[in-house]
Amino acid sequence: MKQKTVLIVALTFSVLIFLSINLEAKKETTLAFVGATLIDGTGAAPVSDTVVVIEGKEIKDVGLKSEVEIPEKAKIIDVSGKYILPGFIDLHVHLTYPTRMEMMLSDTESLQTIRALRFMSKYLRAGVTSVRDVASDLEPMKAIKAAAQYSLTDTIRVFSVGEGIVTTGGHGEILSATEAADGPEEWRKAVRKMKQAGFNYIKVLPPYTAQEVRAAVEEAKTQGMLITSHCGSDVDFEPPYFSRIAVENGIQCIEHMNKIEDEVLEMMAEKHVHLVPTVGIVKHIRKFYQGREVPERMVPIDVYEASFKKAKELGILMGIGTDFVFTLTEMYPKPFFIEMGHFVELGFTPMETIVCATRNGAIILGKEDEMGTIEKGKLADLQIIDGNPLESFDVLGKPEFVLIGGRLHHYPQGLIEN
Repeated sequence: MKQKTVLIVALTFSVLIFLSINLEAKKETTLAFVGATLIDGTGAAPVSDTVVVIEGKEIKDVGLKSEVEIPEKAKIIDVSGKYILPGFIDLHVHLTYPTRMEMMLSDTESLQTIRALRFMSKYLRAGVTSVRDVASDLEPMKAIKAAAQYSLTDTIRVFSVGEGIVTTGGHGEILSATEAADGPEEWRKAVRKMKQAGFNYIKVLPPYTAQEVRAAVEEAKTQGMLITSHCGSDVDFEPPYFSRIAVENGIQCIEHMNKIEDEVLEMMAEKHVHLVPTVGIVKHIRKFYQGREVPERMVPIDVYEASFKKAKELGILMGIGTDFVFTLTEMYPKPFFIEMGHFVELGFTPMETIVCATRNGAIILGKEDEMGTIEKGKLADLQIIDGNPLESFDVLGKPEFVLIGGRLHHYPQGLIEN
């Protein structure tokens, strides 16, 4: 009797899965965006009068209107005179952090989840289609991941590290978004805990030993996870020292930079370590201290900018990340475009900056084969804007159309928020 019951349950689930697959197949639509100028995220020159064909979740075809065959079943959307770009990627956010400090006294995981969804909605509307959350509470992040898995939400992609790993008393240890661990074996266990919770990324924070970092890197590699390190904010302990430890022991990406010694930057270039410099938040903090006593640990902005320019000169691959937290969260989505502007101020061309915001973001996420550029076979994460971003970034942040995995979001001009 028990075996019969198990068989019936298994057959029922099989039928439900079959029906679900067929229903999803019926929902798939084919879209053709016709007439826009294409900036594909690879750094190639813009191409006018193009067609981008979307079938289901993917880009089916892309090219000149004279060369691309539009399927008969396609819904044609005329976007002549507009620009089509990949969706942007913010590599440094904290979705669940309180927007007001007093919230920390009575915060709940439910409220954190709602805050995260509000943040995600703002970014969707602005053409930022993916974010990497680099430390938030586990349960809200697990809920957001599960909601996406079961199609309960229709919003941006979130790539989460879960909780940041830190030693007792280290950077951010007082926050519930970190996991305190001491010694190599505890760091290994913390990495395993994040993997068990369903995350494929790890973030570590100083102060730490070489042995702790090495253990986390080795375990992340074993678990198939990518690992990044916080190195260089104004509250770090001797930031150049920890940047060196991180790079020497296999960290794949550095968050922030403050002052990184030239020798360490050269090592980063040689080892292909990526960098998310978060220039905007550094400048914002320094504005706050204008006319006040500046903490001794705070590196002057010209030193910070010199490190940035040296990193660019060495060819270190950089991505766009913001890190505007707590009360500053209310500024979103503007911080993303402020950060892009700083990249241009510090020597990147507008096209190079767009590459940093798209393709480079996908590379840092380990998703360059799936997203980040508008190419045949990639996920259809893109945006259509009214204006040339190579002339001014002022046209960004208010797209008319946003697609995430082929799901179309239309924002008529009258709905744009100033």
